[in-house]
Amino acid sequence: MAATPEDCERVVDVLMAARIDHPVGPPLGTPDSTVLASRLAAFLDSGNGRASLASVSGVDVGVAIGHPQAPGLFSESPWYEIEVIYVRPEYRRRGAGRMLLADQLAYVQDAGLDRIVTQPVSGARSEARFLSRLGFAALGARRTGETAQVARRLELDSPRRGIESLIKRRRALSGMTPPRGIPLLVDRPDLAPLADVAIPDVAGAEAVLTASSQSESSRQVRRAELMRRSSASMTSTR
Repeated sequence: MAATPEDCERVVDVLMAARIDHPVGPPLGTPDSTVLASRLAAFLDSGNGRASLASVSGVDVGVAIGHPQAPGLFSESPWYEIEVIYVRPEYRRRGAGRMLLADQLAYVQDAGLDRIVTQPVSGARSEARFLSRLGFAALGARRTGETAQVARRLELDSPRRGIESLIKRRRALSGMTPPRGIPLLVDRPDLAPLADVAIPDVAGAEAVLTASSQSESSRQVRRAELMRRSSASMTSTR
C-alpha cells in the first residue's frame, strides 16, 4: 500500500533495518531516526514520489521509495528511480517484494513514465535475481568513496607530483656529489680537511727505491765474482 505521512514511523522502522543490512553502511540520510522521519514526512507531503509499505499479518516487512527524475545531460525523457526497495530477510520469498513493486508501478503508470531504474539496497544476489526475473537488466554499477580519500589518491597519483619528487631527489644528489660522483670532503665531517692531510714526500720515496736497486745490483756483482774465483780455483787444482 502507499504510505502516508501518518505512516512515517512505520516506514522509518523498516529503513533502519535496511541500514544495518547494507554492505557499505547506512546509505540513507543520517543514523538519527528522528531526522530521517522528518525528511520522510517532507517527502510524502510534497507528492513528488511514492513510498510503499508492505505488511504481513500486521508486521511491516518491507518498503519501497521512488520518485521521478527529469531528463539529464544524456537522457531524452524522464524516468522513475526507486531509491530503496527492501524486505526484511526473514520475510523474503513470500511475495512482499512483488507487492512493493506493484504499488510503485501503479504510480509510474499514472505519471506516464516509460522507464524504471533501481538498485538492490543490500547488494545480495537474491535481490539481483528477483529484479532480473521482473525484467530489470544490469546497467553499470555504482561506486562509493570518501571525498578525502579520493583527493589523497589523486594527489599521490598526480604526474606533476611524480616529476616534482624526481627533481627534488636529483637536487639532493647534486648537492652531495660533484658531476663525476667523487664525494666532497666538505660533506664528510668524519674526514680531515684537505689541508690537514699529510702528503707523502715523492722525492724521498724515489731516493729510497734507487738506493735499494743499487744495493741489489752490488750483491749480484759480488755473487758473480765469488762464483768466478771458485771456478778458477778448481781449474788450477786439476
